[in-house]
Amino acid sequence: MSVVHCFNMLKNNIWSSYPVRFLKQHAGFSSGKLLEPRISEKRHFTTRVTTPETKLTEAASWHKTDSGILPLWFQQTSEHDQSATVLVFDIETTGYLHKDHRITEFALRDLSGGKNCTFETLINPERRIPACTAALNKISDDLVCRPDIPRVFSDLLPVLLAYVKSRQAPEKPVLWVAHNAKRFDVPFLVQEFDRCSAQVPADWLFVDSLPLARKLVKLLNNSDGKKRLANLEAMKEHYRIASDGPSHRAMPDVTALCHIFQKITFDLKLTYDGLMNEAIRASDCVKNVS
Repeated sequence: MSVVHCFNMLKNNIWSSYPVRFLKQHAGFSSGKLLEPRISEKRHFTTRVTTPETKLTEAASWHKTDSGILPLWFQQTSEHDQSATVLVFDIETTGYLHKDHRITEFALRDLSGGKNCTFETLINPERRIPACTAALNKISDDLVCRPDIPRVFSDLLPVLLAYVKSRQAPEKPVLWVAHNAKRFDVPFLVQEFDRCSAQVPADWLFVDSLPLARKLVKLLNNSDGKKRLANLEAMKEHYRIASDGPSHRAMPDVTALCHIFQKITFDLKLTYDGLMNEAIRASDCVKNVS
């Protein structure tokens, strides 16, 4: 079964479970405004959803994914059980500054694992991709201008919202994790929501793994006197994590960060409460770069 067919099956299930009324309200549209036809029509996106290829039983498959990434578990705390959905995500863009550029690729992985625990897609930014950017991430104008690629973020938003809702525990928050989230990933995401006249859902919280990596690096540097960096490539080298695809592409970077984030939280003895204390709202990330 092709990855396109797998996603279309999931997308159809999402649309049947969460009708247009839900998508409209969850995206922040006013009750008197209908979604535009081009947003709500069922298009055949090339978004990929990965289903684990495993001989384990259905129940066991939720405990190990196709990339060998185990579900994220924290040390038990006295106040809370682990209940938030943790989504590791990454984006590729036409450039670094969110005010001047657009998203060209989006990927995420749900650390609870199970079927359809990944989501990724290219996005047509409806602008030229600079040659220097295309050389770095291999995302070219020709790649994103195909008819089966979502045109701008507004085409993707209803499907993304419904997908996240399908992974979210009832009445529990969603924790989005990215490396340099505060200054890069989240400002881009907020900008795309603004272009859609929508708001980032109030129960979406964001954790930047870069400050956590810096805390760990500081402890390691103080212990042996070595100088280490906290960027994604340096953390991959520190933990001896092999690349699962080309660098500067969304899903390979998500896969790497899943491994890194689990190891960092273990090494820092981070509890679930501790992670929640690290979480911030999307508006706080925008303030940091304004």
